[in-house]
Amino acid sequence: MAKQHLKLFLIVTFFSKLVHSKQSTDRSSFDDENDLVDFGRLLIDLIAKTKPGHCYVFVTDSIYQVVLTDRLFREIENHPRYVVQIPDYEDTLDPGPRVRCMFEEVRKIGCGAYVILLANGIQMERLLRFGDRTRIINTRAKFIILHDYRLFVPDLHYLWKRIVNVVFVRQLVIDRSRNKDEGHHYELSTVPFPFPLRGVFISRRLDFWFNGKFRKGRKLFTDRTTNLDGQSMKVVVLAHTPAIFRTTHNETDEHLKYYGLEVELLKAVSEAMKFEMDFYETDDAAVAMWGKVTNGENATGLLGEMNEGRADFALADLHHTQYHLEIMDLSIPYNTECLTFLTPEALTDNSWTTLILPFTGGMWAGVLASLFSIGSVFYALSRLLMYVRHEQSFSSDLDMIAKRCGRRKRKVQFKKWYGLMNTYKRKLGKWKWMKLRKKEKDAPDMSKLKMLKMIPFKRQPLPWKDPLPPRDIFDTFSGCIIYTYSMLLLVSLPRLPKGWPLRLLTGWYWIYCILLVVAYRASLTAILANPVARVTIDKLKDLADSPIRCGAWGEQNKLFFQTASDQASMQIGQKLEHTPKAESAVERVVEGHFAYYDNVYMLKHLRATQKSAKARETLHIMEECAVHMPISIGMEKNSPLKPKVDKYVRALVEAGLTKKWLADAIEEFQSNVELPPQEATIDLQKLTAAFIALAIGYGVSLLAFGAEKLYWRFVIEKHPAYDKYIVGSYRGKVVKF
Repeated sequence: MAKQHLKLFLIVTFFSKLVHSKQSTDRSSFDDENDLVDFGRLLIDLIAKTKPGHCYVFVTDSIYQVVLTDRLFREIENHPRYVVQIPDYEDTLDPGPRVRCMFEEVRKIGCGAYVILLANGIQMERLLRFGDRTRIINTRAKFIILHDYRLFVPDLHYLWKRIVNVVFVRQLVIDRSRNKDEGHHYELSTVPFPFPLRGVFISRRLDFWFNGKFRKGRKLFTDRTTNLDGQSMKVVVLAHTPAIFRTTHNETDEHLKYYGLEVELLKAVSEAMKFEMDFYETDDAAVAMWGKVTNGENATGLLGEMNEGRADFALADLHHTQYHLEIMDLSIPYNTECLTFLTPEALTDNSWTTLILPFTGGMWAGVLASLFSIGSVFYALSRLLMYVRHEQSFSSDLDMIAKRCGRRKRKVQFKKWYGLMNTYKRKLGKWKWMKLRKKEKDAPDMSKLKMLKMIPFKRQPLPWKDPLPPRDIFDTFSGCIIYTYSMLLLVSLPRLPKGWPLRLLTGWYWIYCILLVVAYRASLTAILANPVARVTIDKLKDLADSPIRCGAWGEQNKLFFQTASDQASMQIGQKLEHTPKAESAVERVVEGHFAYYDNVYMLKHLRATQKSAKARETLHIMEECAVHMPISIGMEKNSPLKPKVDKYVRALVEAGLTKKWLADAIEEFQSNVELPPQEATIDLQKLTAAFIALAIGYGVSLLAFGAEKLYWRFVIEKHPAYDKYIVGSYRGKVVKF
């Protein structure tokens, strides 16, 4: 680097001696007021040939402040002007808040002409570097700058690839010994854009000015981006669907060719602007991919290439975000991509629940409630009919019981009278009474025998007992539940109930059962005929609530989710991790515990390239888009080509060519879409529920049988009153099992 600086210094010294020019930064050379007078007149002529857009910006120091005369301001009276005075002590690479605030205001307004008149070349070059780095100075505006060799060192060549609408003013020293009153000569030059700068900076001479006149009268500010004269532009690329594709996967091939949407787009722009494209990939493209920029210094990948200004264009499916705009310029968006997740898909093998799938939980609850409620109604109605029937059948017996109760009352009264008589007789004396009784017994009275009469014997009736009522099918509660359940299954009753109220209720309940069973059968038929349902994640909320991890390339994607306003995106951002390799991410998705984030075309491409058919069926692209991201072509920071590129990109989008190129790019894998499932046939797997129900029945029966045997073994047989020779005898009673 020191040798290059020495070589540059010698060449500049040689040219300065050849034309006898004097440097504008030598303050002693401006002691003559005529110098500044001539320069002021030149400045007025230059301003007259400059279209400022919205306004003018004058950046001066204490020396050149005097050239801003009333005549100059009258020349531009129709346009606003801003004057920024730079103190001699100001560090223009990091200016103070006053200067910075002034430039920010100018940037907001959008001034189109800058006149930078600084005698100190170091301040000037540091100001230009500051404006380029922070974009506080519009590099695509028109510039009038004092010529200074310190602006053209190799380290600043990148500035003159970005600031191309510039006129350098240099005062030439001519021998004026013959005529001292003769005015000064000035050379007007510019950068050699679009030709590249290699080694020594050689400016392109535009015109000369002397005594208020231009020698050639050329137009100073022209659009130099219209025709780039076939210059070669460095285009750094990164293979990513659908923007860039390689013709071969062999990265060592020296004759790699690229195709895709962005390649076709840039080809059309290059034909319009007449430049050639030199495609290349960075050395660490396979590892770093887009790369990252840390503190503006440590840069890797494609972003590092653009940050260091080694490429003119970048084709890599770049998102139009502030993160990329801080590193490079972006064209207007040519497409909008849906960014979503590639998620695992599972088949719901719920064949074991086929029998309960036709109805919802609420419907099943209603069916069970109706079963027990109707069974209770049958039982209550049956008991009511039994009571009414018994009342009518045994009313005569009840009357007899009432008469019998009356006789018993009379007998009680007689017993009371008879007790009084006995008390009286005891008072007469036992002996007298006994004597009288003996005489009566000893004296037979034959006449009394004639008074004997045959009294018909009447057996004393036994206590009344209600006979067993006639049995009916709805007389027990268990029978009511069983028969109502059988009617739900369309099983006929063993016989009709005896009472007409029960028969009417049975008829209406049959209608209810028919409607319910028809609906159940129709729903069950549809379930058996339709394919197995798929369990997919199609909403950001579902993905946030699921336990699977998420992955995406780059920290900027994670930052996007973490700074989102909705809760679901923030939850995804917390479990989002950097995934450098898409292939390994897809393998994790196939395993069922990962989701990969990218544009929908890339996700379709990844799914189509899977060799296993099972893997392709397992991968599912989420329907909801996390964001509809605009996509742009990258350009060098502060590139002068951006206005023209935007113009042609807009024309191509309006013509529909971008859609056509996009369709061509994704044609190979567009056919590999998620086909709707075909109508499924009923197989043995779908009848699993029937076998499960049968197995449950067998299991419950075996458990009941085992419980009964255990009760008999450890309860009945262990009782002391049990006699194994008298089956059914227990505690002297008939045991009913």
